[in-house]
This record gives sequence, C-alpha cells and structure tokens, in this order.
Amino acid sequence: KAVVSTQSTGGVDEDVAHKSSDKDVEFDTLIGHLQDIVLEDGFQDLQDEFLSEHCEEFEKDKEKKLVYTEIYNDYITQIEGYISRRLKELHPSFQMDILLSLIQSRRDEVDPELFDTLASFADFVLFKETILNYKSQRD
Repeated sequence: KAVVSTQSTGGVDEDVAHKSSDKDVEFDTLIGHLQDIVLEDGFQDLQDEFLSEHCEEFEKDKEKKLVYTEIYNDYITQIEGYISRRLKELHPSFQMDILLSLIQSRRDEVDPELFDTLASFADFVLFKETILNYKSQRD
C-alpha cells in the first residue's frame, strides 16, 4: 500500500511517488511470475499438446474456417485459464483484465516472446501464426 504523506518535496507529492512506485513493483512482480509460469513444464506441456492436437486443422490460406474459431476459443480457455490459476496462486489479488491492460500500456517493458504469448489470447492472427509455426517446425 502507498504511504500517505501530506508533505511535498521539490514539487513532487510523495503520495503520488509512492503509488507510482507500488504500481511499478506490482507490474514487475506480475511480469516475473508470468515469465516463470510460461517456462514451467506444465505450461509448456499444455501448449505443446494443444498445438500438436490442432495444428493439422490450420492452413496458410486467408480463409477463416469455423473450426478455427472453435479451436481458438478452446486455446484461450485452456492457456489463459492455466496462467490465471497459477498467477492467482502466486498473487491472490491478480485479475487478468488488469494485467492485460498493464501489459498493453507498458509493452516496451515486456519481453517480446512473453508479449506474443499473451497477445495470442487477444489476437487470432497471432494465434494462427503460432500454430502454423508449430506445424512447420514439426513437419
């Protein structure tokens, strides 16, 4: 929690400085947890299993088949659910929508690979690229 102060130093309100610092610490803590989670065997296994199971359905064409939407929604449910559960275990006050908003506003502070993993929850095109890359590496 922020320390409330009625004093001001150098024109900067200490209360604002503490709140900003607290937000930075929380952001850094959540990003650290996220990086750890996406490197966990459980996450890697879940993602690999999912991509392996569904990659044959996808083709490089521009067409967006109905089955793509179903698979994408399932991916979001499984992968986001795993990350959300793990983050709540590590950080009980965690809320995914707030985290995604923070990441979007501070994108330059997030590892690009981690950002792509998280962005794939909100971006079908990126998800499709991920699954097609997996397919090409597997073949």
